Amino acid sequence: MDLSGVDQSVYAVGGGGFALIAQSLWQRFVSPDGKANDALVSQLTERLTALETRQSKLESDLDDERKQRRRAEDKVHALELDNLQLRAVLKNHNIEVPVSFVVQDAPAPTGDAT
Repeated sequence: MDLSGVDQSVYAVGGGGFALIAQSLWQRFVSPDGKANDALVSQLTERLTALETRQSKLESDLDDERKQRRRAEDKVHALELDNLQLRAVLKNHNIEVPVSFVVQDAPAPTGDAT
């Protein structure tokens, strides 16, 4: 049985595979295009990491601000209740309570001067 034809085809396929691997390695590590692509990928990775870091910081800052606003709204509500209670007690003792200078739930000015 003659295997010389099979040996040559195996060598041809192996040589072609080696050539493809060598070409891809050349393009990846040695050619200017490959180096430029690697540099671009590393720069984009750094920028993406920086953006993710900034986004997480902004989210935590927003969460802190929301908590502070909720606390402030709770304090305002408590003060409004205290004010109502004090007015009721003063009224029970026949003490007149002047009208507040602050108008509650006043509509926003529209700027229409017609």
